[in-house]
This record gives sequence, structure tokens and C-alpha cells, in this order.
Amino acid sequence: MDSYKIDVHAHFLTPSYLDALKKAGHVPGPDNLPFTPDWSPETHLAFMEKNNIAKSFLSITGPGTHLIPGDDAFAREVTREVNEFAAAVKRRYPAKFGFFASLPLPDIEGALAEIDYVLDELNADGFVLMTNFHGMYFGDARLAAVYAKLQARKATVFVHPMTPCGPTHEHTAELTPQRKRDVLPLGDTFIVGMMEYFFDTTRTIIDLLLSGTASAHPDIKFIIPHCGNALPSVLDRALLLSASHLRHFNAPPVRGPLIELTPADVRELFSRQFYFDLAGTPMASLIHHMLSDVPFNSWAAAEGQARDIEEGLSELFREEEKEGIYHGNAERLFGEK
Repeated sequence: MDSYKIDVHAHFLTPSYLDALKKAGHVPGPDNLPFTPDWSPETHLAFMEKNNIAKSFLSITGPGTHLIPGDDAFAREVTREVNEFAAAVKRRYPAKFGFFASLPLPDIEGALAEIDYVLDELNADGFVLMTNFHGMYFGDARLAAVYAKLQARKATVFVHPMTPCGPTHEHTAELTPQRKRDVLPLGDTFIVGMMEYFFDTTRTIIDLLLSGTASAHPDIKFIIPHCGNALPSVLDRALLLSASHLRHFNAPPVRGPLIELTPADVRELFSRQFYFDLAGTPMASLIHHMLSDVPFNSWAAAEGQARDIEEGLSELFREEEKEGIYHGNAERLFGEK
């Protein structure tokens, strides 16, 4: 039998969250998925048993919990409901489930209050942050207070992609999910998760790195989904064109300030603060964990990908390295052992 696994990319849904998605226009599914899957703790436990997953860390997927631009009160209500629900699941099955709490960003004050509440009262294992908050990306200076608190709490942040969004969208209440997609190239052809999820994760992680945000908060751990997305392809170019190179080439000003990072700097940051998951893809070049992305990746599809991953890992890694990928790295990150 395969080694047991710890899954940190697994999602849950609540009846109230489904109602909130409909209210915000995410129909028939979030981020223009053609469906919204069914989910229950019992179904998830059966999947875990069948696939030798010892523990799953649950989170809300895109579009997160701040669903209507400008409506902070609704976002706080939705956020608290899903966090309370996840905490109850963890209390009921403490050996089987952990959870990453949602935050109502870009509502900074609401997020600051929720960080303390979920850590002190709900025993959250970390936080899930969408790749943008109605156009506010990870390097945005307005997030300084949030990062300061996450740093003080030595938090783990699980990153999850969502529909890309421009900076003018933050407080435009009439901006519907469909109108967000209308501005995407090929947005009327492909579902957002096919390409835009990968691009938006890459975009926000580059912003996190070159804004200096990651290096300024060394006690925050980041879990990056989908094996780093397009990051391996564009990272060298991003480093080449960082602050000192922009000056050297006399390029026009950009939103900043940016910092200069060398490949060695990034390798050090990655080794200290970053983990890369393998949800939804058989790529193996950056693996730190084995993850499922259920139920949005169907239970059957996740099982098939697990078999593909096992075959790939056996070709690329020694047995002790596979143990780290399946569970050892996660156990060290969360103090499970």
C-alpha cells in the first residue's frame, strides 16, 4: 500500500455559503464553473479512507468569502459562518481534519479581528487567502497590518487562485462575476480555472516576492497551489526585471517600491517559507505535498491523479523523499509529529 498522505488542498462547502454564492451571482458555480459540487464530512472521510489520506486540511475555494465588492458586512457574516462550520468539523474529527480559516479581505479591520478570533477561539491551523481581493494583490501596501499580525502569530497561509481582477474593481458593488470575466481574454471561451487560476497565482506570488513582503515577514509560511503554476517559467524574467534592472534599462516607473532579488535569494526564501502543492496536476518538479483539490476536482478524478502521481514519484524520487512529499513535510509544518 502507498504511504499515508496528508492533504492540505481540500475544500468544503456549507449550505449558507452556497446561498451566499447565489446571492453574489456565482451561478451555476463559483468562478464560472458549470456546477457546484456536493460535499459532506462523511463523503470526504470515505474518500480519505479509500486513498490512504490520514488528514485533510479544509478550506474555502475561490471566490473566497468577500463576495460582493464594497459589502464588508456581508463578507464578515459569510466569513464567520464558514470558519465556525470548519471548526466544528475539526472538533468532531480532530484526528482527520484541520482547517484554514477564511478572511474577509479587502476589509482590513474585519480581517484583523478574524485572525485573532479563529486562532484563539476556533483553533485554526492557518489561513486561506485568495490570490486577489477584488483587485488588491499580495504586495499591496494596504495589507501591511494584516501581514504584521500574521507575522506575529507565525501563521501559515494557504494561497488559492480566483478570477483575476483589476485595481478599479475593489469597491464597485455592481461588478458582477460575469462582468469580471468579460474583461478576460478568452473569458467567454474557457472556464477561469483552466488558465486564469494559474496566471493569477503566479501574478500575486511575484508581487509578494518583489514587493519585499515575503522577506519582511520571515515567520509566515506560504503554501502555493498547483506546483507553483506558471512561476517556474516566469520567475527568472521577473528577477531580471526587478528594481535595479528597471533602473538600468531606464524603464518607466511602476507601482512599487520593488526590491532586487537574486536567484539565490529566492531559493533561500523558498527553502525557508514556501511549500508547493500538487493539486490538479501530475507535475513533480516542485513537489512538497500530495494534495487532492476535492470536491472541485471530482472524487474519481482525484483518485486517478493520485495513481499518476505515485507512478511519477517512483521514477523521480527516493523512498525517503516520497515520504516527505506524502506526509513528512506537512507534519513538520504543522507540528503533527
